[in-house]
Formats: sequence, structure tokens, C-alpha cells
Amino acid sequence: MLGARGIEAQRAFDFLRDPPDRARRPKRPERLFFCVMPDGKAAEPFGRLARDLVAGCAPGATLLPAGRLHVSLHLVRDDVRLREKYIFAARQAARRVALPPFEQCFRHATGFRPLNPRRGRHPLVLLGEGEAIRTLHRQLVPAMAATGLHPSDDIVPHMTLAYLPMLVPLQAIAPMRFEVRELLLVHSRRGLSEYRVIDRWPLRG
Repeated sequence: MLGARGIEAQRAFDFLRDPPDRARRPKRPERLFFCVMPDGKAAEPFGRLARDLVAGCAPGATLLPAGRLHVSLHLVRDDVRLREKYIFAARQAARRVALPPFEQCFRHATGFRPLNPRRGRHPLVLLGEGEAIRTLHRQLVPAMAATGLHPSDDIVPHMTLAYLPMLVPLQAIAPMRFEVRELLLVHSRRGLSEYRVIDRWPLRG
């Protein structure tokens, strides 16, 4: 299960870490990141599971739309505006990935503590299993570094389903799966409800 080091690695990877100078932090920066996502109808069972998991929770839960359910791999860049040079660098890195499609499985749900306790929003997540998602993450590390980007050292693979006013304890769920066939480069803005896929690369062995 998750140890202290795993939780800390996940919080950093989950792009929740504040920069040292908060006064200069843009309120809604442009975000560019690598991830994998269930596509189309494959996301619907995860949405139903999220509704079931939060049904007994106190009011105040915020469910993520099906189109935003994903497993993050690397943050490419947070910035005041989207910059083409970082998109170009990310595309160069993604072309170096060589991995066949794989099935991503989840067997446990849990809550993460927010880095900012004043916000009181605890992510409710599914913990990803298997070595393939970690292999995909690891392949991107040298590829991103070679193009001048700053990859994360490690991940705790997960899919965020909702944000809750309380911490949900670790619990087993019926196995949930989706087929990972593509690596995605996604553009989002913090606080907004839509992601825009900038580019995608089919996985190949």
C-alpha cells in the first residue's frame, strides 16, 4: 500500500505542489501534461463508480466529468500562457516512447490529503496497478530530459474521481479496467472543466 514516501511522490506528481513564491503564482495558469485516458464509453463505468463511492458521503462532493478522468504521467509545464516551444519539446519526447497497448487495472479506492488544508478538498482516487503504466512513465523520463523538459522522478498511478470534504479510507473495489492504446498530451486550465487534447500517439511495441 502507499507509504509516506509514496504519498509525497504522488502529491508532487499530482501537480498540487505550490511554487516557493506564491505571490507571483498565476491564479489560473495554463497546464500541459502527459496522461492516459479511458476513451468514449470506457469512461462511463468509472463515472458510475464515482457516484456510488460518494453516495454515502457528506454534501459537498465534486465529481469529475467523464471526459476528465485520466491517469497522469508527467507535468510538462504550468505557465501564464501556453507556449509553442513546450508543445514542440513534448512532441519530440513522446515520439521516443515504444510500448505496446496494455490494460490498466484498479482494485482499490482511497483518499489523498490536500497539500493546502484550508481548501479542504480531498481527492478520491482509484489506485492503478501493474508495471506497464510505470514503464510508460519511465520511458518518458529520459525522453523529456533530452528535450529540455523536467520529468517527475516517480509516480503512484491513480485516477482522480472526485473531491470530497473528508478523507476516504482505503477500500477494495470490484476490479475496474480500461485499455490504454494512446499516450496523450493535454492542455487544461486550473479550475476549468474541459481538457483539450493537443496530440496523441498510438502505443506500439
